[in-house]
Amino acid sequence: MKAKIKDLITSNYWTAICYYVLSDLLVRLRFLGGNIATTSGTIHGTMTVAASLEYIEQVFQDYKRYSGAHQFHGRVAEVGPGDNCGVGLLFLQDGCEQVDLVDRFFSTRNTRFQTGIYDALLSKYAGLAKFIGGADLGNENTFRSIKRYYGPDAAAEKFFATHAGYDFIVSRAVLEHLYNPIEAMRCMAQSLNQGGFLLHKIDLRDHGMFSIAHHELKFLEVPSRLYAWMTKGSGRPNRVMVHEYRKVFQDLGLEGQLLVTRLAGVGNIDPHLPYQMIPEHLRAQSIACVRSVRKRFASSFSKVSDEDLSVAGIFFVARKT
Repeated sequence: MKAKIKDLITSNYWTAICYYVLSDLLVRLRFLGGNIATTSGTIHGTMTVAASLEYIEQVFQDYKRYSGAHQFHGRVAEVGPGDNCGVGLLFLQDGCEQVDLVDRFFSTRNTRFQTGIYDALLSKYAGLAKFIGGADLGNENTFRSIKRYYGPDAAAEKFFATHAGYDFIVSRAVLEHLYNPIEAMRCMAQSLNQGGFLLHKIDLRDHGMFSIAHHELKFLEVPSRLYAWMTKGSGRPNRVMVHEYRKVFQDLGLEGQLLVTRLAGVGNIDPHLPYQMIPEHLRAQSIACVRSVRKRFASSFSKVSDEDLSVAGIFFVARKT
């Protein structure tokens, strides 16, 4: 019933804006009061154990595939791990010595179900016995070489200003939820060891804010100041688009590439590719999608190219040299 009421409210552009402003304020007040729990990031509760295991392995293999790393090593920080540390465990299995899990919010979870996932991982990967063998699988605090950080000081913009020595900093569908992901990137780059990697898969869509009832770029129409009131506290998509992430390479002296994972009006690009390597007809289709609606976009996007606005997802692969 609650979901149906929300869908009805958000089906209208202006009532949706009012709803998001109010709910964002409530989240901020709740967070200030010390309540950091959220259902965002609670993805494994809707899966079978087999599906969760497949998802964990896919995320890990994406990091390996697109980084080009033969084997991971050293210290890792995973930003926004959500309700499960399975990806972190696979980093340890692969040869890492420590994994820090960093999240401003605490994703609610079903402890019994999570235990089943960890038990399945332990059965499949014998090397994990070193880290979770004999541990209480319902309590991640008992896992060896895994450390979790929660709360305001675990916001990426703050955490990496005071923690360093990482060889890999990774995330999946997280940076779009940060209030200032570019500042977070700057802090992450400073906290990397020489030769270390930033590996971030970033979803540049609206995560259903307007696109369920409107076109997929409707969220770009909201004036910037008003959009900040809708998203600053709740972690809704921040509208930092590909051109701003591209500038990070130049500003921070990193080497690497931006791979496109999705185009507006087209869908997923798999395998992920540099923009110019995507078939021309798909790029043209996506640009046409942007041009059909961009006259209504907020003024902050007036100087952004059609090509950059067409990119709806990226994989940011950067190395500190």
